[in-house]
Amino acid sequence: MRQIGALPPNLEPKVFEDHLLSLGVKARFDRNPEGWAVWIFNEDHVARAKQELDAYLSRPDDPKFRESAPAAEARRRREKQLDREYRKNARDVADGWSGVRFRRRPATITMVVIAVVVFVLQQSQRFGPEVIDQLGFFSWSQGDPQLRPEHALTDVVHGQAWRLVTPIFLHFSILHIFFNVWWMLVLGTAIERQRGTWRLVVLILVTAVLSNLTEFAYMEWFLPKAHLFGGLSGVVYALFGYVWMKGEYQPEQGLSIDSRNTMLMMVWLFVCMTGAVGPIANAAHVGGLVAGAALGLLRF
Repeated sequence: MRQIGALPPNLEPKVFEDHLLSLGVKARFDRNPEGWAVWIFNEDHVARAKQELDAYLSRPDDPKFRESAPAAEARRRREKQLDREYRKNARDVADGWSGVRFRRRPATITMVVIAVVVFVLQQSQRFGPEVIDQLGFFSWSQGDPQLRPEHALTDVVHGQAWRLVTPIFLHFSILHIFFNVWWMLVLGTAIERQRGTWRLVVLILVTAVLSNLTEFAYMEWFLPKAHLFGGLSGVVYALFGYVWMKGEYQPEQGLSIDSRNTMLMMVWLFVCMTGAVGPIANAAHVGGLVAGAALGLLRF
């Protein structure tokens, strides 16, 4: 906010305020002994506002200033309507984050159910190895990926395209699946309620592929003997990035995340990178976050 000048006490600030608002310039007027200090909210509007102030001071009786009142009032009504809509969306998001009023979220629930069922099967001596072999990024039963033609990408290249997505359903500890499922419920529900089921499905599929490919590329270059990875966390970070960017740049779409949760997610990202919590698919986290944030910045 910047002060651009002052109005003498004999001039009506409301007339000039209406005129500026009709031009899309928001201003504030503070009473002082010399009259009214004129403050402009947006730095980009300062130069234009100064020109209009000079014109008003030189010709305060110019009809154009008083004729701005209807346009200014119409703009105020539109802003009030937008504010009401934003507050309603914010309440809806708060309901979604509350963990109590989760409704109309088939994609979110489906993801959670699949992940839980797969995790239960993984604990079985009979089905566990087969589940990992079929849903992992590559098939261990076909040999060491480093000895195969396209390394860990061999199975995908030869038609098993589902492996680009299905590693997200593999989890390797109870805490691993608990935290991923929890954040999937929170973030998935918020997105599905505000942006619709099909957008959430596309978001999950696209970011699953990108985060898995990022983890594959990282392991291919730096950890060639450790190609086994999985978990929803890459997608979770993508959903987090999407909601974060929507809240920052398109709040009218009704998605937001508070600063404490943002800090928690970012701190956890860096803690995982230290290796203090064991082997983590850090590249999938980063790839998912970047992909989700990029989609969040778009009108998608």
